[in-house]
Amino acid sequence: MKLINKCKPYIFSLLIFGTVIFADNQIEGRWHLVGYEENIMYEFHNNLRYSIYSIDGVFGDIDEAGATPSPYYVLDDIITIDLHFGNIVNYQMFFYCNYNIVEFIDIDSNILHSTMFKEDFDFNNNDCYNNIENCYDLSSIDFGLCDMFLGAGWNGNECENFSGCGWVIEDIDYSDLFFESIDECQANCNQLNCQDGFVEINGLCFSEIDISIIQKMIDNSYESGIDLDCNGSPYCGSPNPYFDSEEFWGYLMYDDITYQFLSNNNGIVEPLELGIQKWENGRLTDLDCGAYIYCQLSGPIPFEINYLTELKRFRVEGNYFDGYVPYTICDLEINYNDYLDFDLSYNRLCEPFPSCIDIDNNFWGQFDDECSDIGDINYDYSINILDIITLINYILENNNLDYQLLVVSDVNSDSILNILDIVLLTDIILGSN
Repeated sequence: MKLINKCKPYIFSLLIFGTVIFADNQIEGRWHLVGYEENIMYEFHNNLRYSIYSIDGVFGDIDEAGATPSPYYVLDDIITIDLHFGNIVNYQMFFYCNYNIVEFIDIDSNILHSTMFKEDFDFNNNDCYNNIENCYDLSSIDFGLCDMFLGAGWNGNECENFSGCGWVIEDIDYSDLFFESIDECQANCNQLNCQDGFVEINGLCFSEIDISIIQKMIDNSYESGIDLDCNGSPYCGSPNPYFDSEEFWGYLMYDDITYQFLSNNNGIVEPLELGIQKWENGRLTDLDCGAYIYCQLSGPIPFEINYLTELKRFRVEGNYFDGYVPYTICDLEINYNDYLDFDLSYNRLCEPFPSCIDIDNNFWGQFDDECSDIGDINYDYSINILDIITLINYILENNNLDYQLLVVSDVNSDSILNILDIVLLTDIILGSN
């Protein structure tokens, strides 16, 4: 996805699905989705959009379409699609190359949602679309000697005002590459220079550290191998694969501007697709993956979570996080006593809990059936001589243990593994006999 500013003025009217209201419906037909040419085809037919799937690039007809077709209608260059479950989306359509290529621009966020090309059109080897981009160098194009103002455009180095006889040159329409003013051109075409420690994603700057912590939550979930008994459901998995779908209703807020439909349908949940997020000045301030968001996160909470220094809201109740809560979570600038800002309840987290967590409130609870006792170092739900042997090996090898292993091995809770832990572990075993 990329952020752009290509929307034209339009008047949106309230219409009813099933009513055909358009003069020239160019979207009718079969379209490949760019990036998934071998896997997904959309067929627009009689105001229904059918999704046809393939594993080898061979697509059947609409009788073989998966899922329920989505009703749609077109008004001028706006297409409205009902994705069901109350999820209705509006896109502005930009056609290129004699209507063989179309871009869908999300109306609310000005984000390029997707690009499609018609069946049998050679998308990768054409002289039309490959030469068109939002900030294409227009300086080499002869628009004629007329004085008509065409708009502000990019000349390869900076924005300037262009004049000429028209926007269509050799059957290529360049009108969408112009802006109404120099300021608008500069806002879109000047290269975004993020500060050190920040990365550009979708035309915005995000903290590399914050992105990496979210990524670790996602990685831990994928690596946990948890079985959620999905039975083939596309909305089940850890993390929830639904977040990578165009049907996801969530959003991301950046400096008080809401961006929707950032999902790219690549089969992998990415950091900016996870739950509902709020960012300010490129830093993550809110992460909402609570019970009704269904992030379905699993594995341990990252020890480095305290690197999210601007985080003010962390809602992850009702997920599948397991293991021990890192004490570093208490370094966050969060109101731990307000469950609307901070909630870890109803995961699979184990004692002991950090001091900042109020386990006595009415909303606290954990599914801790699979938790191991401190000292059960090999996680066999029994503290015995095997745990002593494992602990001795850790000490002798001076292993740099991750936080989860350190907690279960540090029997006397002094953050150091040494002979004292062996003695105390031996006493526990002897005392249980």
